[in-house]
Amino acid sequence: MADHYKEIATKFCELCDWLLQAWQFRKFMFEENPDFEYLKTRHHEHFFNRLQKITQEYWLLQLAKLHDPATANKSKNLTIDYMIDYVDWEKETKLKLNDLRNRMQVLSKPTKIARNKILSHNDLNVLLDNQTLGEFQLGDDEKYFNCLKDFANIVSLEINDSPFIFDDLVPNDIAVFMNSFKRGCKAKRA
Repeated sequence: MADHYKEIATKFCELCDWLLQAWQFRKFMFEENPDFEYLKTRHHEHFFNRLQKITQEYWLLQLAKLHDPATANKSKNLTIDYMIDYVDWEKETKLKLNDLRNRMQVLSKPTKIARNKILSHNDLNVLLDNQTLGEFQLGDDEKYFNCLKDFANIVSLEINDSPFIFDDLVPNDIAVFMNSFKRGCKAKRA
């Protein structure tokens, strides 16, 4: 594989990792937080409600960007399509990457609709009708991120000759934060 692809592959995998971290932050902070009730106390509820909405929109927007077309307005976008269409893959590898891209549509399709209507724009009809966009089935996010990790690892293995090591510290970061936050809440009550 040509050397100029190494930097591109590394940057692409870093984008995948950042998306994973953004999703995990929201998931472990708000959806799977065993101490979630501390975030809903009278003095903190509004702050954490805002943070919950911001983190939801952020990870969805990052996901939508990763699924943009490879080119737009004569500019190249570092996306899943770019990695498939602009890298000279062996036939078998390209088939695997295409299959993973197709399986990732479980989340990328509904997210694209939300991005085009409300995440990147303020579609008047959506706002006035209070439409919910970007919904997906329970567990589809897990399926998506398993495929994304597989995709990034294939890219890294084929181009950089090593698997990509994803940052797995988000759950730990949330746990450390929550321990400190709980101590602060308990001290305030005392």
